[in-house]
Amino acid sequence: MLEAIRNRAQGWIAKIILGFIALTFAVWGVNWYFEGGGQAAPAVSINGEVVSQQEFLDALRQQQEQLGREAANDPALRQRVLDQLVNTRLLTGAALQAGMQITDAQVSAFLLELEPFQENGKFSQQRLDAWLRSRGWSAAYFDRMVRQDLLLRQIQSAYGEGSVVPMAVAARLGKLLAEEREVQERIYDVNQYLAGIQIDARAVEAEYNTHRQDYTTPAQVRVQYLMLSPDVLAAKVQIDEAAARQYYEANDARFQEPEQRRASHILIRADAGMQPQARQAARASAEKLLKEVQANPGRFEALARARSQDPVSAQRGGDLGTFSRDMMVKPFADAVFAMNPGEIRGLVESEFGYHIIRLDGIVPGSKLGFEVVKDQIVEELRQQEAQRRFAEAADRFGNLVYEQPDSLEPAAKELRLPLQVSGWVSRKEAEPRVLAHPRLLDALFAEEALVKKHNTEAIEVAPNVLIAARVLEHRPEGLRPLQEVAGEIRLKLAAKAAREQAIAAGERALKAALAGEPPAGMSAPMTVSRMQPLNLPPEAIKAVFKARTDRLPTYVGLESREGYRLYRIVSVTEGAMAQEQVGMIRRDLQRLTAQEELRALLEALRAKAKLDVNKAFIEARTE
Repeated sequence: MLEAIRNRAQGWIAKIILGFIALTFAVWGVNWYFEGGGQAAPAVSINGEVVSQQEFLDALRQQQEQLGREAANDPALRQRVLDQLVNTRLLTGAALQAGMQITDAQVSAFLLELEPFQENGKFSQQRLDAWLRSRGWSAAYFDRMVRQDLLLRQIQSAYGEGSVVPMAVAARLGKLLAEEREVQERIYDVNQYLAGIQIDARAVEAEYNTHRQDYTTPAQVRVQYLMLSPDVLAAKVQIDEAAARQYYEANDARFQEPEQRRASHILIRADAGMQPQARQAARASAEKLLKEVQANPGRFEALARARSQDPVSAQRGGDLGTFSRDMMVKPFADAVFAMNPGEIRGLVESEFGYHIIRLDGIVPGSKLGFEVVKDQIVEELRQQEAQRRFAEAADRFGNLVYEQPDSLEPAAKELRLPLQVSGWVSRKEAEPRVLAHPRLLDALFAEEALVKKHNTEAIEVAPNVLIAARVLEHRPEGLRPLQEVAGEIRLKLAAKAAREQAIAAGERALKAALAGEPPAGMSAPMTVSRMQPLNLPPEAIKAVFKARTDRLPTYVGLESREGYRLYRIVSVTEGAMAQEQVGMIRRDLQRLTAQEELRALLEALRAKAKLDVNKAFIEARTE
């Protein structure tokens, strides 16, 4: 059970390496288990545990790298990232509460199988070390990330293995999937009727007058703008190696690998919800066991195998492997890090019960080499300098665009910022999207900007992102002239009329066919199944296999994108599948069932969870 305490690390490690995570949601930002959560203004609080703003931005940045920078300001994407972070926290907590745990052997097996860390078909520690150095990660941090990912896989696997699908259900589905129907087809295409459609001027004018809202354009502006942010300034910051080395030497403690300890334990469980009498009995049992260990320390491994209630470590004689202080709950960590090698201590009480602990060894901490952390330090110093410059420039930026309201060029020249020009911007659409901030749009469509052509004030459109803009061109809201949209309206009305005619012709043909008059123009027979639909669209396949076939031939029709589709069902061949294929279907159904059960678990966890979302931060735009 104690190993459950250790499975508190970032779960996106395999995604970073090879995209191995099988969960249907992404897993990010789980360092709360180790680092203690967020700052004063978290992005979201989940049952009292926080996701910091930085965690949210890191997760968003990962998606941004895949989808492009503009995607970061997609409200749907930002909400999806938030949901993924919440799901990760809830699911990890459920796994730990259920007693799931990850062993050292599981971590080793996972790493041994990763191709990037193999050389000549074998695991290479040198490759792993080089990979870690390239990212500025410590081995302990990496280990925690792997454990978290494996923990989330474990709960998914538990649901997958627990789902039950009877073979009879799979066989029935296989029979339906393999069933074949021979059909003929006729498509009543809209295009066949367009040539005969005539739309007169009165119809065009009536449509224009009836739906005037469809032919209006919103007010639009094209703007010149300046943007000031740490990211913009960071591109101009140069950090030399001497400054990075000076920082490295001045922050010695920060780059130390923590001391680690190897320990074994015997656990007698006493969970928080246990009745007082049962808890007293558990303590008495633990005290009796402690006396046996103290009387004969050499039997520690044997007693752990026989009587420890931590089933994983019990198999290894109580061995918990090597860990740092922050990988264990406080009572256990305080005891272990106060012990001498070979010492046996107990009883130590934690949220998991009563522990008898033996310290097996100490691994001293060591300082990470400068080359390992140099890139990390350089980037950190660059960001610090950019933040400093931003703080210095922000007030000056605001003053310049205000004091010289007829031009942005003085501010651009003094602060060395590029002048940028937008596309057409309305209150509903903006290009680039960073301009779609409500306060900025209000300023752009105000009289000062539209009529007087003054600069807007410097407006914070996202944390530490300031924009000032001025209108170059203005298109007022208005109704487009009839002569401008007449052709568009005529095409729209013609397409509508042609579609109505195509559907009416198809429905007449279906009615006649069902009355015994076979339609002309049917295609050659073709055999389709649910698994092999040929070129039939999904809605057509659904209609064909939904039709009753007690009397053949029979007919079925449906409206479609082209107009109308009519089918003649000629024959039906009962489906049959090999046992191996039925087994594959059953496994697929089990996976689907497991996914639904896992989704149901998440919904239940979310329904019970207390969420406090910082909406202002989540909805803020990022450049």
